[in-house]
Amino acid sequence: MLQQNDSIHEPSFGYRVHVRVAWHQRSCVIAAILLALPIAAHAADDAQPNEPAEPSSNETSGLSIPGPLDPVVGESLCPLPDAIWQELVTLVPREHLISRLRGPGTKSAPIRVEDLGAMFRILVLDKVREYREEARDCAYRAKVAALFAALIIDPAALLEAGLCERPPCSAPPAPVPPVPAEIKTLPALPPRPLVRLEIGPTLIAGLGAEHLTAHWGGALRLTLGRGRVVPVLGVAALWPADTRVGGVRLRQWRLPVDLGVRATLWGPWIDFYGEIGVAFALLSERGLDLASPRSPTGLEAGGRVVLGARLARRAGLTPFVSLQAEFLPDPPSVSALPEGLAGRTPYVWMGACAGASWGI
Repeated sequence: MLQQNDSIHEPSFGYRVHVRVAWHQRSCVIAAILLALPIAAHAADDAQPNEPAEPSSNETSGLSIPGPLDPVVGESLCPLPDAIWQELVTLVPREHLISRLRGPGTKSAPIRVEDLGAMFRILVLDKVREYREEARDCAYRAKVAALFAALIIDPAALLEAGLCERPPCSAPPAPVPPVPAEIKTLPALPPRPLVRLEIGPTLIAGLGAEHLTAHWGGALRLTLGRGRVVPVLGVAALWPADTRVGGVRLRQWRLPVDLGVRATLWGPWIDFYGEIGVAFALLSERGLDLASPRSPTGLEAGGRVVLGARLARRAGLTPFVSLQAEFLPDPPSVSALPEGLAGRTPYVWMGACAGASWGI
């Protein structure tokens, strides 16, 4: 019968002895490795003190955040901090952002974004701005936040960003020539007529004689030129009229002719004009009660003025009306035998004319 402490049975099992030995050996190996690792790392650092560290994946990416700390932080879901950074590097050169955000005196998180629901808050270098955007368009919010950050960090680079594209910087596109607006022009008015004829009935009455003498007839006038001041020529054919001078009853014929200048004031509806010139008239008198009547002829000469108006029309027929006055300083005298000098013809002739004016 074997004893419990008998050593003969322990080798017969073999298991407990070998387990204990293996575990003890493994513990020693692990301890030796843990002690050797710091020593090897320290020796590697001493052997290569000037060797640059391998660039991290964050630095090799053009749009990633450099350095161990994120320049844009916050728990905002709309917009995301990374989306703001991606928009920001398109507005400001990356080296400018790094120098400003990682420069001395700046905090660990110079750009912070907060989502407030219908609004969002952006803090850049101690400058805070809140924007309302109820549609929650995250891409639009990221652009607005990046624009605000660029204005705070480097406004000069933001101005250049509108003219250049990085990389590379290219010349701005040529401006599109403006499209001229359609201008509605009024149709060109026809030129004013070179020749104008006026014709119509006229009434001329003599003043200053013993009896009022009135002649009916027709008048014809002609102007030449397109300016405001043009020459004018007129003639009238009058019916004979009976009159009395110094008690002698006479039948009087008169043929007036005038020459002068006309000045016109053009208007939108009515043209007004005035004339001044000299007037001549061929005058014939015949006594009706004389035993041996004769028909002497005399010439009248004096000055003439006219005021008139017509409808404004450049060509074609248009109505007109005018008033005239002739002043004769030395009218012809009338003599009858046996009395001798009976008197003089009128000193003033007044008249009116209305008719049609035709511009050619």
